[in-house]
Amino acid sequence: QLISEHDVVFLLTDTRESRWLPTLLATKHDKIAITAALGFDTYLVLRHGKPDSSIRLGCYFCNDVTAPGNSAQDRTLDQQCTVTRPGVSHIAAALAVEMMVSLLQHPDKSGVDTNSATCLGQVPHSIRGFLSSHTQMMPSTPAFAQCTACSTKVVEEYQNRGVDFLNEVFLRATYLEDLTGLTELHKATTLSDVMEFSDDEEM
Repeated sequence: QLISEHDVVFLLTDTRESRWLPTLLATKHDKIAITAALGFDTYLVLRHGKPDSSIRLGCYFCNDVTAPGNSAQDRTLDQQCTVTRPGVSHIAAALAVEMMVSLLQHPDKSGVDTNSATCLGQVPHSIRGFLSSHTQMMPSTPAFAQCTACSTKVVEEYQNRGVDFLNEVFLRATYLEDLTGLTELHKATTLSDVMEFSDDEEM
């Protein structure tokens, strides 16, 4: 209800797994979703693609080939977004708000492609910044058909099963990978590696 009744969702939490459910819900309810993620001296600001767009951009999870797990386990504080350089959060927050304002100026909202512009200028898909070199880049990536958060299969499974689906996701670590076909993708990749490096001519 919190997501369905609002126009824009900002994902500002510390871990990958804590962003998964808001990403799924924002996709289901077709809401503008913007992620801001921090490293020690890096940041990422990314707008999630519109579900029914003809040129759909990826969400925060579309570049991953594994389901969300415990990303904070066995990591030092600076690897958990807990310790950052003083300006990182302010820069990322400002860019996230500016990205939202730019999206709202375009009739397609989150469906706008990266070649378009509004009265406020360009609307990038993502902004990656590096304070160590004081540089930014603006990569754009398409949606991944086997994404564990925004793919059609995941959204439909949530619509059909609701809380039962969520319980299975939370209790079985490999469920999302099995559902989306990532498990088979991993097996195929592993077999390909074995065949490429094997000395056995019969393989």
